[in-house]
Amino acid sequence: MNTNELLRIISEGENDRLELYGGDMPVEIIARHLCAFLNGNGGRLILGVGNDGTILGVPNADSAARAFPSMLSRLITPSALWTVERVDINGRVLLVMEIPEGMDKPYVVGGGIYMRRAGRCIAATREEISRLIAARLRLEQRWERVLMPGADLGDLDAALVRDTARLAIEAGRWEGSATDSEAFLHSLGLIESGAVTNAALLLFGATPARWLPQARIRLLVAPDGKTGDRYAVDQTFEENLLRVAALLPAALSSHVAGVQSRFPEESWRREDRVLYPQAALREGIMNALVHRDYNSGGSVVIEVLPHALRVSNPGVLPGQLKPADLKRVHQSIPRNPDIAHVFFLSRMIEKVGRGTQRIVEACRAAGLREPRWQSAAAATVLTFFAPTEPAGPAGVADLSERHLLILSTIEAHGSLKAPRVAELLDADVTARTVRTDLQYLVGIGRLIRRGRGPNTTYALNSNDAESV
Repeated sequence: MNTNELLRIISEGENDRLELYGGDMPVEIIARHLCAFLNGNGGRLILGVGNDGTILGVPNADSAARAFPSMLSRLITPSALWTVERVDINGRVLLVMEIPEGMDKPYVVGGGIYMRRAGRCIAATREEISRLIAARLRLEQRWERVLMPGADLGDLDAALVRDTARLAIEAGRWEGSATDSEAFLHSLGLIESGAVTNAALLLFGATPARWLPQARIRLLVAPDGKTGDRYAVDQTFEENLLRVAALLPAALSSHVAGVQSRFPEESWRREDRVLYPQAALREGIMNALVHRDYNSGGSVVIEVLPHALRVSNPGVLPGQLKPADLKRVHQSIPRNPDIAHVFFLSRMIEKVGRGTQRIVEACRAAGLREPRWQSAAAATVLTFFAPTEPAGPAGVADLSERHLLILSTIEAHGSLKAPRVAELLDADVTARTVRTDLQYLVGIGRLIRRGRGPNTTYALNSNDAESV
């Protein structure tokens, strides 16, 4: 988090999603505040700031930040995801703790259940506790926690589970044995009575696509400088999420890790610019893997175009989030908290709720256009723009938001007729307009058309597609 952003947050004062704490820091008190945020809508606890916004700093901040994970994990049940970040403001170090809304309410500290009310941390009433328990019963039916019939520990990658447990122990987030895989998975809600959940198979499954076809990740690379009905690369990854997250950087590096060189008109000195900042790509892909709607049958698709890179994942943004919210401080709404927790323990993600802002910051620092998010119908699409864009009709810059949504909708659902595409867009657009858009996308090689008349369908171009 940058200094200006943090100072702005502090200047707004305490509220139901922000607590400023400047005094001594007994770990039990900090645990109560975390518990209250977890039982509510999430929030932020900033240590080293007085109630009036005075920047005081945290003594021995580094040692405190290292000690908190172990101490707080022992005090708060059930296991929860939260992060702590060190921020230096004019020589005074603050600790910023980001806490997303918990999905396993009620969270308990020392036998007590706490809530936030009117900007204060207080003990929950009986009625509030009853509501939390009722909400937990509903949330336990979320897709992540559904048990997969016929699957058990033997269907998981045992070595990967042990490695993740070891990382959790090193981070002070778990106190068991790295060899006790069943206890570790149970602590994360990934196993119950020997049966494993959907999330467990996605994260650790030896062959997850056997059970969950939507686990597949597809990488498409378009030929440079031309369009057509085939991709230069069409690769499908069927490994579990943790394995594929480790494989994707190498798979992408040969296509997007280079630099663009140019000689500005006003200078004879060559300028080298990266095509895409690796930090931004990493955050964008991690967000797609962790936060997509796995209840949908589509796959995450990473598409490398001549002058852009697009990451499409099934599902619209959760809650009331809009694409514009992703570029600024916004509420963290974890769609898949179990998956996010394991990615955090595996050191695949570092912060909670700030990934999209880090993407924007990295692109700005690299001198690129800000990335663009679209979310509607059946998909959320993140587009990165290379240093320059083509002038021709096939360029991403010349595709409207509706064009991009049509492409992502067809990718999520497969071959579709024009009326069905219009229906899925769920927007104020006529079927005639959609047909015009479809014809344009066919003309520039983004879609192929099959059949004739009312039986005409449209599909995304790929190596196995046949143009009709």
